[in-house]
Amino acid sequence: MNRRLSLVALLACVPVLSSCAVVDFFGPRPDSALVELAQTARADADDSNYGKLRLKQSEELFAEVNRICGVEENGEVPQTCHIDEEDPAGPSTSAQAAVAQLVELMDKAPQESRPLLARQAVQLASGDAPLPDAPSEDTLTQAMELLEFEYGTVYGLDVAEAHGADVDTQAHAELILELQNLLGEDAPASSPAYSADWPDDSSAEQFAEELVQSSRNHFEAAAATAKDSQWRNWLIHAAAKL
Repeated sequence: MNRRLSLVALLACVPVLSSCAVVDFFGPRPDSALVELAQTARADADDSNYGKLRLKQSEELFAEVNRICGVEENGEVPQTCHIDEEDPAGPSTSAQAAVAQLVELMDKAPQESRPLLARQAVQLASGDAPLPDAPSEDTLTQAMELLEFEYGTVYGLDVAEAHGADVDTQAHAELILELQNLLGEDAPASSPAYSADWPDDSSAEQFAEELVQSSRNHFEAAAATAKDSQWRNWLIHAAAKL
């Protein structure tokens, strides 16, 4: 038998069996990590403690699933990407469990979705997290950059305080100490002075708020790119403190 003819005949028969089956088979699929996170967040929406936040996060995650899948010419999500929002992967028993799930599945999620997952984890995180016992070179490089940035942040907050702003540098000081301990003898010392670009139209209070937000953003961004899950978890809890 001619194998080429047999293959042609088989392909010709597929649309007869089911025209939509071919589309479904070859269409895009929703990212499994994002779906699991979205369904868990949706299940947590009934929690009396943080249900409103988790409902909002579930909506963001389902929207991210659709964004990653893309849309067809008619603007609709492909049939193969349709998912059941009411089929939870299992509710998290606490905000801490939700953070752990976000940290774990960030490795499996699309790279472009990780900033969203990091932000959601920061929104839920509280308390302390342990630093890595054996940090990698990538971790140490990030730690060095964050330490230098925190030095500059504290300097800027001191300047803002001198101009009348009500500031609290305790969380920053604690994070600096932890980063110094992680880096050990390689930790750089704080410089006598750093540049503090003060916008002309900002008050001392606004300037201080912008410094704190910028610091939080740096830790959150580092969490989105961190390769070590334990380090990522520490970064998320660090950002949540600020």
